[in-house]
Amino acid sequence: MPTTTTKTSDPTSVFADAFIAGVKQSQELAFSGISLWLDFAGKAFTMPELEALPFVEQLPNPKAVVESSFGLAEELLNTQKDFAIKVVDAVAPKKTAA
Repeated sequence: MPTTTTKTSDPTSVFADAFIAGVKQSQELAFSGISLWLDFAGKAFTMPELEALPFVEQLPNPKAVVESSFGLAEELLNTQKDFAIKVVDAVAPKKTAA
């Protein structure tokens, strides 16, 4: 008779995995909508050439803006995590040596 093992997971990680899966699914749906809109707009409207816009050379690179913004967010999140861990360590009951 084959033995079956039940996989028990931490409820926190189960919730986190489901949350992340939902976010990814929402992102896929949003990206599909954006792609469809861009396809429609490209056929329905005449879009100006980017190079024809005034001061275009002074605009930042969009990918660089995304990278910079997420770099800042990552640094902030790490700082907040460090702070939260210090607070938890400070308020956690101290274990006594036996």
